[in-house]
Amino acid sequence: MKLKLVVASMSLLGLVSCPVFAATTATSTTAESATATTATATTVKHKRHHKMMAHHVKHHETLAQERREERVEAERISYKGEMSPVEVCSVSQTSIILDEATQNLGRALPNPCNPGWYNRIMVSGGMNVDLGKWGNRNADFQGENYNRFSLNDVYVNIGANINDWTKAFASISYSNTSSTGGSDSDHYGYSSVYNNNTLSLEQAYFTVGNFDVSPIFVQIGKQFTDFSRYEIHPITRSMTQVLSEALPTSGKLGFIVPMGFHGSLYIFDDPIKKIGKTSRTTDYGATLGYDQPGDQFGWDLGVGYVYNMMAAEDVAHGVSNFTGGGYNSRKAAAALYADINSGPFSVNARWTGAVQRFNPSDLPKHGFADEGTDDVINADASGAKPWAVGIQAGYGFEMFGGRSNNVFLGYQQSGEAVGIGLPKNRWLVGYGIELWKKTNLGLEWDHDTDYSTGNGGSGNTDNLVTLRAGVQFG
Repeated sequence: MKLKLVVASMSLLGLVSCPVFAATTATSTTAESATATTATATTVKHKRHHKMMAHHVKHHETLAQERREERVEAERISYKGEMSPVEVCSVSQTSIILDEATQNLGRALPNPCNPGWYNRIMVSGGMNVDLGKWGNRNADFQGENYNRFSLNDVYVNIGANINDWTKAFASISYSNTSSTGGSDSDHYGYSSVYNNNTLSLEQAYFTVGNFDVSPIFVQIGKQFTDFSRYEIHPITRSMTQVLSEALPTSGKLGFIVPMGFHGSLYIFDDPIKKIGKTSRTTDYGATLGYDQPGDQFGWDLGVGYVYNMMAAEDVAHGVSNFTGGGYNSRKAAAALYADINSGPFSVNARWTGAVQRFNPSDLPKHGFADEGTDDVINADASGAKPWAVGIQAGYGFEMFGGRSNNVFLGYQQSGEAVGIGLPKNRWLVGYGIELWKKTNLGLEWDHDTDYSTGNGGSGNTDNLVTLRAGVQFG
């Protein structure tokens, strides 16, 4: 099944950011409907529906048609009126799932319909500017960007078609969001994953596989792990993303079958060492998922497992706050994700949690409330078993001269995660609009409630309002 390339770069900046299924694809002789799970890194937050892709579908259909017309004219000249079949620019569903598994569907991806240099090198990118953070700040939570003005992701993506079996991808990124202040810091910030205030090679990996021959593929390099589903650089990182997101250098062996069933097994080094060891420990994870296409109705379901939850860099940061660096005992974690769309409505759900209770010296149940004098964990403290869950719904529509609009509402909750810097619960609501082509504006309000004082929190509430302006190219 072929999907228009637009599916690979279908995000509307500032509008949505959670998986949705929707794409209409056509060849020169047939038309098929298909779906793809998408996430928008330039968004306000999690939601969008298939009608929001209409503009992008039309744009890429127009581009493909122009290329066909140019080729037809060239063939008329070359073959004196004898025209050979014209190939339509398209991308396979397997390519969409590959991008989904590396959490890349949200950003502007290299566009094969605009083949770039020598039909081999393609470039795309974008910029998000976050303004505001208006409201009361009574607590300090991991995943929040507290800077009044910030560049929350300026990036350039580079794709390379090396041959029929090998492709490469690299991403250069810069952001200056609020920082955790280091791996061993009681302060919380936007993320421990990204290199703050530094131009960095965020991702760089290559893929070996030919799905016309075999469903098996191999990926090697620096990439986001295939554990749960989230977006890169949202306005506020969801609680499940804080417990899931990891960006190591890894090796992955996976499969994708045409009907949508897919899975992978990957191996990597944890971001911090086990106490007493001289090198970082080796970790591994596995995932299984199923994507069922549907333009008017679609759904997906997936499960992930990681041998050591220290793989999530925000979790490793929280543990380092109590140990001073390193960890004592590894604990496994699991993740579940599901998405469904019907017409303009979409709903997504996420859960991530530890499978085992942490060593209290690594992560006490009540966080810093379980520390005694000289930062020593109390002898009667129990270890935390952190988890987080979130659900979000959205509705997309066209207004103001056919511009794509989106509204969304979500709720998130965590348990025993005060030592990682999460609030007890969060309500969020937002709105986004595509002002002009690839130029978008979004507004998000987050209402956070901290854990009670008896459970290690402050008991306070936060209300933060953020305005995001974003652009994309490529």
